[in-house]
Amino acid sequence: MRRLLACLFALVTIPAAASAQFPPDSLKNLKVLPKNIPVRTLLDTMRTFAGALGVRCNFCHVGNEGEPLSKFDFASDKKPEKDIARTMMRMVLAINNDHLSKLKTRNDPPVVVGCATCHRGIAVPRPLQQVVLMAYDSGGADAGIAEYRALRQKYYGRASYDFGEGPLTEVGAALRARQKFADAVKFYLLNTEFAPNSPFAFRAAAEGQAAAGDTAAAIASLQHAMTLNPNDQQMKRMLDMLTHQAPAPADTLRRRP
Repeated sequence: MRRLLACLFALVTIPAAASAQFPPDSLKNLKVLPKNIPVRTLLDTMRTFAGALGVRCNFCHVGNEGEPLSKFDFASDKKPEKDIARTMMRMVLAINNDHLSKLKTRNDPPVVVGCATCHRGIAVPRPLQQVVLMAYDSGGADAGIAEYRALRQKYYGRASYDFGEGPLTEVGAALRARQKFADAVKFYLLNTEFAPNSPFAFRAAAEGQAAAGDTAAAIASLQHAMTLNPNDQQMKRMLDMLTHQAPAPADTLRRRP
């Protein structure tokens, strides 16, 4: 419990003489929160911040995980994450007080922005497709796929990332735009692996396979998509078009006059 309480002081400074006392008797170096904020209110606020970002004390404070909290330098502003957090607090206050408050109509209770609105348990709240593409840019398709699998293993069932059909489809589209057709297909097929009952995923795979020049694979993907959603007329038209484009079997060609 003492360690948890210490983690909550991400944006404040505790007097050096009281650094080993948790909770402290007094606070100083408050640059965003009110100077007279009660200690308990501050603890609750910091608990919300820590949970929203999925971080521990040493994310913002100078100290090593596992060492006694008395050794942490909570008074230091050395780590840039502390100043970034303060900037984020000011941003949230501006959105809620200067912008949302001016809407002519509001829900009741009103919708407000908080740390979890974007972070959802992630310190750096990038969309999943961006994280995967960053891994791709660093190490190719295998690295991007490995990154997706690792994130899915760790975060699936939580709100941190969208593991629906959309993000991998966007990764495939981004790679097609770069003319990386074969790599795009790998991500489309990864999507069908995790969404085996999604006509959308198989249709996207078919589009990627067709762009890569693999008409037979595109037809197979569309045929499977049609078994999942036989009423999709747009997919049916695409399947008909690809079927007419596909080369005839060799024995049929030999029998032609």
